[in-house]
Amino acid sequence: MSKTKRICSLLLITVLAFALVLSGCTPIGTGTDGGGTTQTDGGETGQTGEAPVKLTWYLVGNRQEPDTPKVLEEANSYLKDKLNVTLDLYVFGWGDDYDQKVNTALAAGEPIDIVFTANWAANYNVNAASGYFKELNAYLDKYPAIKNILGEDFLNGSAINGKNYAVPTNKEKVHNWGWLVRKDLVEKYNMDISNIKSIEAIEPLLKIIKDNEPEITPLCIATMDAPFQLLDWDRISDDDVPGALYPDNRDYTIINHFLAPESIEHYKLMRDWANKGYIHKDAATMQNQVELMKSGRYFAASQSLKPGKDAEMTAQTGIEWLQIDVTRPVMSNRETTGALLAIPAGSKNPEKAFQFIEMLYTDKYLKNLLNYGIENVHYKKISDNVIELIDPDNSGYNPGHGWKFGDQFKDYLMSNEDPQKWDKFLKFNEEGLVLNSLGFMFDKTNVETEISACKNVVQTYYKQLFTGAVEVEPTVEQFEKELKAAGVDELIAEMQRQYDDWRKSK
Repeated sequence: MSKTKRICSLLLITVLAFALVLSGCTPIGTGTDGGGTTQTDGGETGQTGEAPVKLTWYLVGNRQEPDTPKVLEEANSYLKDKLNVTLDLYVFGWGDDYDQKVNTALAAGEPIDIVFTANWAANYNVNAASGYFKELNAYLDKYPAIKNILGEDFLNGSAINGKNYAVPTNKEKVHNWGWLVRKDLVEKYNMDISNIKSIEAIEPLLKIIKDNEPEITPLCIATMDAPFQLLDWDRISDDDVPGALYPDNRDYTIINHFLAPESIEHYKLMRDWANKGYIHKDAATMQNQVELMKSGRYFAASQSLKPGKDAEMTAQTGIEWLQIDVTRPVMSNRETTGALLAIPAGSKNPEKAFQFIEMLYTDKYLKNLLNYGIENVHYKKISDNVIELIDPDNSGYNPGHGWKFGDQFKDYLMSNEDPQKWDKFLKFNEEGLVLNSLGFMFDKTNVETEISACKNVVQTYYKQLFTGAVEVEPTVEQFEKELKAAGVDELIAEMQRQYDDWRKSK
């Protein structure tokens, strides 16, 4: 090759190399943290235009809303630009339906990325202890927004031995119990609801409905959504596992609350109400209280309350409700583990999943899109932060998701809600009695056999007793005998031992 040709060749190579640098071409899987790239779970960045990561999310709810695909199309367009992810959302029914779907998938190691979990659904403690949820502490430190919003004390309340396996919704941090009653019927019969401060005090209202409204059942009950909850036992484990403290900090003694004197008296009251026709005969087999309330065939329902719960349920059911607060607000483990999002061990994209979860706490647009759907399709804005649902009775998207994830203080208010709702939430949180058990997490390892056996017994009897479907004394006698045979005494003793050790270590 001539000297001139060699020089030209070298120049051409130099120009091509410089052009590659200017065009930003880099080997796949390297890249930088600059704009237009996406972070992968391995800590590397990918190229602009790479395929978005698909996240699968399981939620509990009334149903899979018909317009979910439309909402996800909007959400995914937004998420692709923000995180380079897309979302598949699956909603499974309350109770056994959700638990079976999620627990089966977790045990199989299916590649789900996000699941709703709680002390009452896809049991948080059990699944975390079983290794089905990823530890999130490193992500909480790397992406601190959630920790800053929730506060470390509340976040620590859902930790297990100092490790967070899910993040709780930022909503009410205390709870109380009471009644929701039909507003139209309260007004029709000029009912005075101001002095109802106990479970039994509502009976005169139930009698009015029974005597005058033959098409309306006075009281709506479904599974654990029953007036028994107004006893507000401070439960140590799952709702269907014996073992609780009294909810007023009177002592540090764990008892079998299903057979406590107060509970037995309650069963007798329910039996009396059932005999009087205040409770629907199929209550022991019903699964979904909200769907029953939507039907318009019931006057009252026991509910966990908070400021504005009546307006919230009015929007969700299409029926106007009034709330009657009965029990005092308390802060318990029920709140810290009452609604959480976890990342399953089978997730292939845990860091992306956590970044998406973080957006539910920080991104108001995304939070409300998933809550209420698409503006001018599913709702219209009345003002900057106030909305009105469009034809809620026939809407293709009215899931009532707000309390299940993220920062609820970023949720739009309904036009029928108190403008001071979120201020009242903060006041409500401050007024709660902090229970002695807050932060105590029971380790079931030593008594798994007893827990399983006791659960089976409780599942056999609680629906009948909660709904007044059986004679109380012989049923309680048999209930007690079977719990004893299942090892309830050993279970309570183990709970007490761990609780005493925990208290000493504080």
